[in-house]
Amino acid sequence: MSGRRRLPLEQALLGFLMDGPMHGYDLHRRVEGELGVIWYMGISNVYGALKRLEQAGQVTSTFKPQEDRPSRKIYRITPAGERSFLDWVRQPIPTMRDMRVEFPAKLYLFRALGLRGIGELIAAQEAICRERVEWLERSAAQCGPHDFNRLVYDFRRRQIEAILDWLQVCREEITP
Repeated sequence: MSGRRRLPLEQALLGFLMDGPMHGYDLHRRVEGELGVIWYMGISNVYGALKRLEQAGQVTSTFKPQEDRPSRKIYRITPAGERSFLDWVRQPIPTMRDMRVEFPAKLYLFRALGLRGIGELIAAQEAICRERVEWLERSAAQCGPHDFNRLVYDFRRRQIEAILDWLQVCREEITP
C-alpha cells in the first residue's frame, strides 16, 4: 500500500454519528447529500468503512426490528470514536494534494456540529501553506533560468497561494 492517506470517509461518518445514531443507508445519504460536492462514495464504501470503524471500536451497532422488513443495523459512536474524530477534525492537512478533499470536509463538519476552534484550524492550515510556499521559493531560486524544475516549483507555489487566498475567504465567511 502506498503512503497516500485514505479519503476521510471514516472520519466523516464519525462526524455524522456525533449527531446521533443512524443506520448505514442514512449515513450514505448524508455523505452524498452534504459532502457529495467534495467526493463521491458508493454505499458499499460506507458499509466497508462502518465495518472497519466497528472493528476498531469507534462505533457500536445494534439491530432494530422493523415490521415486514429485515432488522436495521443502527450505528452509534463510541468515546474512542469521538476522540478520533475530534483529533482528526482539528488537525491541519499536511499535504497539499489532500486539501481539495479533506479540508472542505473538515470545515463542513466544524460548522454542522457547531464545534469551536475553526479559526485555529484555518490559521494552522495557513501556516503549513506558507511554509510550503517558502520551501518552493527557495527551491526555485536554486534552479537556473531555463531549468524545467523552476517552472514546476512555480506552478506548485501558485497553487498554494491560491489555497491561501481561499483560506482567507474561509476566515472571513466562516469565523465569528
